[in-house]
This record gives sequence, C-alpha cells and structure tokens, in this order.
Amino acid sequence: MITCEDVLTLNFYQKEKFTGSYQGMRYLIKKDQEEGKEIFRVFAWPGPYNFDTTPEIQKIMACFPFTTQGQKEAVNWLNQQWALGKEIWPTGR
Repeated sequence: MITCEDVLTLNFYQKEKFTGSYQGMRYLIKKDQEEGKEIFRVFAWPGPYNFDTTPEIQKIMACFPFTTQGQKEAVNWLNQQWALGKEIWPTGR
C-alpha cells in the first residue's frame, strides 16, 4: 500500500515531480495548473517502462487539489487503481 509518507511533502512538489512504483504499477505525481488553480496531476501505468516510453493509451490520470487533503486523495486514488487493476500490473518487476 502506498502512503502519504511514500510520496513526500507538498514542498517537494514546488520544484519537482515524483515518480514511484508499487507492485508493478508505476506512478507519477506532479504539481500543475488547471483553470488558474494549483492541482496534483497523478498518472498510473503498468511497468516496467518509464512515463515517457509508455504509450498514452496505457496511462490513467486524475487531478486533485494541491493541498494536504488533495495529496491524501491522490494516494487513495493510486491505491484504488492498483486494487482495481491487479491483473494488468506486471508483478515482480
């Protein structure tokens, strides 16, 4: 299970994006702008390849407010995606 501690603090996202993986599911979290508001834009895709080399059709995406609560929602979403797609995440990589 992915935790908020795994994906670092809000300050990290002021300058960097974060990539990680969990049991075959790769993910990317970054700060972005949408309609003038700061948001978390979160992607998940099956490993083993990185974000840039994975076809867009294999990526799923969601947005959350750029707040501590939004970060928790992003982590919950990632865990839900992993649970829903267990059969597509290549384990052991």
